[in-house]
Formats: sequence, C-alpha cells, structure tokens
Amino acid sequence: MNMKQGNWKQKSLEKQLDFKKKLGLINNGKFKGVEYEHILSDEDALLGAMFYCYKDSIVWNELQTWASEVKGKKINFSGTGLKNMLRSEHIPYNFFHPLEKLRQTNPLKLIKFLHVLFDDKIQIDEVKSIKIEYASDLSSKDLLNDKTSFDVYVEFTNNSKLCGLGIEVKYTELSYPYGKSEKENLENKNSEYNKTAKKSGYFIEETYSNLRSKELKQPWRNHLLGIKLVELNYLHQFYSIHFYPSGNTYQNKVSDDYLKCLKPEFANTFIPITFEKFIQTAEEVFETNTFQDWISYLKDRY
Repeated sequence: MNMKQGNWKQKSLEKQLDFKKKLGLINNGKFKGVEYEHILSDEDALLGAMFYCYKDSIVWNELQTWASEVKGKKINFSGTGLKNMLRSEHIPYNFFHPLEKLRQTNPLKLIKFLHVLFDDKIQIDEVKSIKIEYASDLSSKDLLNDKTSFDVYVEFTNNSKLCGLGIEVKYTELSYPYGKSEKENLENKNSEYNKTAKKSGYFIEETYSNLRSKELKQPWRNHLLGIKLVELNYLHQFYSIHFYPSGNTYQNKVSDDYLKCLKPEFANTFIPITFEKFIQTAEEVFETNTFQDWISYLKDRY
C-alpha cells in the first residue's frame, strides 16, 4: 500500500500555531529537552488551554473530573501527549465532553445527533455512558491480552440490548512501528487477535496479511476488541468508528483499505467519520446558541 499524507501535517501545524496565537499563548513546551512551538507549556496545559472550555473554570473542572472517573485516578493534563497540539490525545475531550454533558441534560437530543451522524445506520434507544481511553470493566487477559483500548467508548441500548461504539481518533498521525508484543500477537496463529478474528467470521481470509500491515493493524486491533466484547456476551452489537479530519488523506485510505478486508455482511460494523461531518451534523442538530461557541471552536481549531 502506497499511502502519503501530503502536506497535511504542515497545514495542521500552521493552523495550530495560529490558534495558539489567537489564545494569546506565548510560552512553549519541551519534548526530550527540546522546545517546540506546538507544545504547550506545563502552566498553560494545566489551565486547560488545549480544550474548548479554556477560561471556563467550571467546565474545565467538569472535564477533568469526567476524565479521571473513567481511569480511577487523576489524569496528568501536562503529560506529553495532552499538551502536543499535533497529537490526537486531546481531541476526544474537545469533541465528546459536550456530548457527555448533553447525555445528562438532554439525552434525546444526543440520540438525534448520533442518528444523523451515522445516517441512521445505528439505532440507539438510550446512551448509557461516554468514556475516554476505555476498554471495558473486564481484565485485559479476558479480552485481547494486550493494552488495546478505545479513544472514545459510547455504550448504548438498542431494543433493551447493550451495544457499543469504539472510536479511534486520528489527527496528523500516520501508521506507527510494531511493538514487540504486538508483533508477536499479530504473527502467532494462537494469539487472541487471530483466534478472535477467525472465530468472528468478519474478515475475508485472503486479506489477513493486509490486516497485519502497519497501515491496518491499529484499526484491526480496535475492531477486534469490540468483536471480543460481543463474543463474551458483554455487548450484543459493536461498531468500530474511525474518526479523522478529511485533510488526512492517509487515514481516508486506511479506512477504504480496511473496509475491503471485511465480508460484505459485516462491512456495516466499521464506519469512517470525518471531523467535518461531525461538525456539520452538530450545526444541523444543535440549533440553540448554547452550542454555537463549541461548534465555532471546533471549526476554528481543526
């Protein structure tokens, strides 16, 4: 597979530095002792400058509490990933924390938003929870026996049956190198990856070498985690969502190539969604002024 990102990362860098300037931030952060403009200083990061609720101390505290409740410990918002403006770690908070607030205040409006976002391909009766960096309450040994988790996890019911969305978020990212244990799991025919994949019947057998490639291994692992939850009867149905900006043509190609590995009857369980479609849907569904500042932030930022 020949995939190139073009100048998307450079465009993103320029956009993020411009956004940083609009916020009036002048200090830079460091990575491995080197200072970078697109990394926030610890002070700015801990004040919430990476997030849509910057300078709203009440919502900033709510966001931190929400994040920590899932992990069971306080999240370090001055950690390298969460202060790097070109990484995707902060993005789930900016897109999905307002939806978590909506889940509590106007759940029917949230359901309408999700139905429109997914073109009614997913039927939702009630959203039970929205969580960041989450796999399930089960032990990793009961799942894929690794550290795979969803960037965003949405649990919901359909006809009184528990279902889930596992969302993988990308921004400027391409593929990443194989980890040692990951490589072993991909190659070992008796690993949970390969046993779960074959037992599920989701995948075209001739595409397994593609699924193990650097380009497709991450969407495959995330999808497998959800498939495993269905196999264990933890969930009735699972949908894997690949979420990225349209400018990242690399991730668009990843989505297209991954879909080619799925048997037609299971193609509906993997859904690519762009930032742009999310924002457009928000504009259509959320008419009130309450959401306009958030929507404007997303459009201006990404």
